[in-house]
Amino acid sequence: MPTIKDIAKRANVSTATVSYVINNTRYVSPEKRERVEHAIKELNYVPNAVARGLRVRRSKVISLIIADIANPFYPDLAKACEETAKKEGYTVTIMNTNDEQGSLPKAVSQLREGTVEGLIVTTALNTDVPFLEQLLQEGYPIVLAHRCPEMDIDTVMADNFQGGFEAANHLIELGHAKIAFMRGVQHSPIDATRTLGYKKAMELAGFHILEEWLPTGLANYEKSYQECMRLLELPKDKRPTALINIGDIGALGAIDAASDKGLSVPDDLAVIGFDDLFLANLRSVQLTTVRMPRFEIGQRATERLIEKMKNRTDSRKLQVTLPVELIKRKTCGWKK
Repeated sequence: MPTIKDIAKRANVSTATVSYVINNTRYVSPEKRERVEHAIKELNYVPNAVARGLRVRRSKVISLIIADIANPFYPDLAKACEETAKKEGYTVTIMNTNDEQGSLPKAVSQLREGTVEGLIVTTALNTDVPFLEQLLQEGYPIVLAHRCPEMDIDTVMADNFQGGFEAANHLIELGHAKIAFMRGVQHSPIDATRTLGYKKAMELAGFHILEEWLPTGLANYEKSYQECMRLLELPKDKRPTALINIGDIGALGAIDAASDKGLSVPDDLAVIGFDDLFLANLRSVQLTTVRMPRFEIGQRATERLIEKMKNRTDSRKLQVTLPVELIKRKTCGWKK
């Protein structure tokens, strides 16, 4: 992490001048101020108020970073974080990234500025690993939840591989061989592991997977609708008879696409989602889905983060994988 000395050297000024600019405590000529500000931007320097503040007080604030506050997946997880934090005297702020590439560094600026004490990150992509490793080296308390790239860090997640495997295996047991898997966000470890589970089940059954059967629906209704329409326009020998979507919202898009094509779910197209949102169990939907332990993920992640914030010398790396459950409903033709 760059220091005031690095800024001073880059701007060709004294460290005192850099301090004056950062803290706005004395007059600095416009020309020197411009050089300092340019150097700060070039070196991506953020005043480390956390390090200063920890010697005096703790903020008692946790930042929960999520992808999309409008996604029904997150309320249970956020509720668990808030309830768990409240018991220990902490409050939780929520940062929304909209799953944009490079959004994580912007979201963690509060950590470096000292307004929050620790982070729970649910949006981590594989491309974020170098940045997260830098934060760990700088000593910030962080726990990854839900999306967890492979790295030496505290993680709490669901068994996504098993979820993908069980979803595909259920369809295979129902007699399907042409099974599509509608994928999620690029570089997401959840997308990768669920897809691997699906591929493993298909491999064990001796079924070949066509490239067309792996479209990207982003767990989004509209995108999944469009991609399902394309799948259903494939020649009959390539058209899937079953589809797994990486999210329940996307699965609803697939169901509507089948309906608009004049097809029946599950007779012409069986559909499985992920998450088991409240929408999945509506009488008009009855979506077969893989239940994610959303509340427990939030609870366990918050408990671990508070442990780390209370004991800064705790170097253990707790990595928790929680079980998932296949919930069988009518969109696959299963009956109680």
